[in-house]
This record gives sequence, structure tokens and C-alpha cells, in this order.
Amino acid sequence: MFGKLADPKGANNALSQVLYGLALRHGWGCTANPELAITYLSTAAANSAEIESLALSAGMKKGGAAKGELVLAIFELAQCYRQGWGVKKDPVAAKTYYETAANLGDTDAMNEVAACYLDGIGCKKDKFRAAQYLRLAEEKGSKTIGNSWIWKDKYNPKA
Repeated sequence: MFGKLADPKGANNALSQVLYGLALRHGWGCTANPELAITYLSTAAANSAEIESLALSAGMKKGGAAKGELVLAIFELAQCYRQGWGVKKDPVAAKTYYETAANLGDTDAMNEVAACYLDGIGCKKDKFRAAQYLRLAEEKGSKTIGNSWIWKDKYNPKA
């Protein structure tokens, strides 16, 4: 069913594209095809971004209904590039996708991009940036044991 709804020449449904991409990546209820999964996840991100752009240009201050699909598609693309699922491992792309999803409000992505900064995955090590993302994730409700100590006033954004 997800495959039918995800078809770009058919229903072209962004949420179905994300879910079908995940099913293809892991072989959930179908034959695993990680390369095709990348295609569907990328299509979902593009479709969702277009829907969000239209919502914002129509005056919606926080975007529209596709923000969740957009963030999920971007996060899952980051996972693919980090793990090498369907694409060659690319730590720089993974970190960039994680950071984009984090900046759109995804707390899992905030934790992942913090790990990238902490360990130098796709970027130079930067404990300051890692601490900022870990604290932001904590503030947004991600309760990862050991992360709440990490904040100091110097990490607050300049107004």
C-alpha cells in the first residue's frame, strides 16, 4: 500500500514515501532495496519542502502539515549517509542532514548532530557546538541521561 501511495506518478504522498523508503531500506514487508529507498526518501524530502514552502508563502508562520514528513525524511537520509545504506558512506552529508533536521526541531537529530560535533564526524570536533545541540535537545524534551549537566550560560545564543 505504501508503494502505491508513494508513487510519484500516482498519489505522490510524502508520508507514504518516507515509510516506503524505510520499508525498502530494511526489507520490512518487501524485498530490501536500499538504493531505491534513497530515491523515495529524497522524493519525500523534496515534496515536503515544496508543500512547506507553499504554506509559508501563504502566510502560515510555522509551516503546514508536511513539516513532520520533511524532518523525518531528512533525518532518515542522514542515517543512510552515516551508515552507508543505499549510498556510499558520507559523514559530511550525514552531519549536514542531521543539522538541517535539528534546526527544524527534531530532537533525535539534535542528539545525532551533537555526536557528530563531539566525535568529529563530517566536521571538526567542536565541544561547544555539541553542547549547544545537546542542551537544545534537552530543552525540547529529549531526556538523554547525562546530557543535562552540559549547559553553561556561555552557550546561550547571543540576542
